[in-house]
Amino acid sequence: MISPTWVSPVRWDEAEALVEPTPAELGRIAPDRLHVVDGDVRLDGAALLAAVAGAQHRLRAVGVGRGDVVGVQLPNWWEAVVVAHAVWGMGAVLCPVPVNYRGAELDRILAATPVAAFVVPARYRGVNHPALVGDVLERRGISAPVVEVRGASPFPGTGAAPELDAALDDVCVLMFTSGTTGTPKGVLHSHRTLLADAWSIARLFALDGDLVYMPSPVGHVTGLVYGVMMPLLVGGAVLLQAEWEAAVGADLIEEHGATFCVGATPFLRGLTDEYARRGTASALTGFACGGADIPAALVRRATDVLGAAVTRAYGLTEMPTVTCGGPDDPERVRFETDGRLTGSSQARLNDDGELEVRGPELCLGYLDPEHTRASFTDDGWFRTGDLARLGADGSVTITGRAKDIIVRGGENIGVKEIEDYLLDHPAIRDVAVVGVPDDVLGERACAFLVTAAPLTLAEIAEFLLARRIAKHKLPEYVLVVDGLPRTPSGKIQKFRLREQAVAELAAGRGERR
Repeated sequence: MISPTWVSPVRWDEAEALVEPTPAELGRIAPDRLHVVDGDVRLDGAALLAAVAGAQHRLRAVGVGRGDVVGVQLPNWWEAVVVAHAVWGMGAVLCPVPVNYRGAELDRILAATPVAAFVVPARYRGVNHPALVGDVLERRGISAPVVEVRGASPFPGTGAAPELDAALDDVCVLMFTSGTTGTPKGVLHSHRTLLADAWSIARLFALDGDLVYMPSPVGHVTGLVYGVMMPLLVGGAVLLQAEWEAAVGADLIEEHGATFCVGATPFLRGLTDEYARRGTASALTGFACGGADIPAALVRRATDVLGAAVTRAYGLTEMPTVTCGGPDDPERVRFETDGRLTGSSQARLNDDGELEVRGPELCLGYLDPEHTRASFTDDGWFRTGDLARLGADGSVTITGRAKDIIVRGGENIGVKEIEDYLLDHPAIRDVAVVGVPDDVLGERACAFLVTAAPLTLAEIAEFLLARRIAKHKLPEYVLVVDGLPRTPSGKIQKFRLREQAVAELAAGRGERR
């Protein structure tokens, strides 16, 4: 049984109002209403409940009980929705793992927590997942069975109703951070914290029976909360897309009439470009974009092209939605800030300008109590590690990472400022700026660029200087790449880029000033 490593000293009225003795999602399923769409598979409430009961029977048969941790590495398939609700209903703990994780990532997770079972696809994108996971389990000396899905009958019917044996304050999710620093941490959430988060977005966008389009991976907090949990909570349905392709996504949205989406910048950019190519508006009425840097110009353009209320949002695995622009907010708030605090959440800046937050959606700490002690204050605030600006109108704007600073000759360079300017260049599709060690100045700036047309370092300098950027902030190295390494949530893994920059520059590649 996993217990919280942190308990909030603050009681939140909206979280306390969640008085159901068991999590509420399954209680809002209508037998004759469509709830899950995955390719040719359509699950109405009756079929979904039968599948959940079948999954619970299968998990019980391999020894899973209340409080046990169940690893799940599935793509955006209907089976992922079924397994999640089966695990939650049993009072067990879901440990979602991104489907693109391989041996090294799985080893770190299984070194941190034992699992009672591990649910995987038989094969996905050419990978034998039972063999992959089984090998790591064996090396770790863990005897947990590997449960395969997507067979002829993965969850045979039992004729019984699903179990609902969970309390709101039970730990229900153990999710490891996506690792932008290279050191993932196990985040603990309860039904209460995740339901509070799901309800905050549902109420902000007045969702009621909506069809939610979900390209975000269900192995990440975005896909899990807003694709697996929230649609059922509001009596709606989820439209799943397992493999991202903008044209396919647009086809799905139009075929099924999806109205809402939560996703990272690459999804918004891809759909915007696709609908611009088609010259038609989308069926979507709302899109909350978070998880990665979100240029104001993209949100503005997406609003016009998609014909939807597109807003920026900010959250973390530890607190899935800290802020979000609302559909009725002024354009300045929706386009140029990361929105306002959701629900009754609160924010403040510490003496270093770092954003600290607390609210009903905040997690129950980390699996490792040492990580918890390092990240939570005694009065109930979580240190996000992000720098921010708080507006008089209640808006929050993330300005960078607390440690995402390049110190060049004693001068601090805020990386996000340079990245935001570069994203305005018509030839630049994506960008990340990192610091590389330098014997004279301590660090110098290296820009990784994904470009639509050739671009030189001199042209970049001219572009930035025209915007009155101080010369010491100009990138001194440029590496043009096909793409940037990202976490499943869309965040750039800068620790990998720093390693790559050192290696590439040492080999004489890239352009330098």
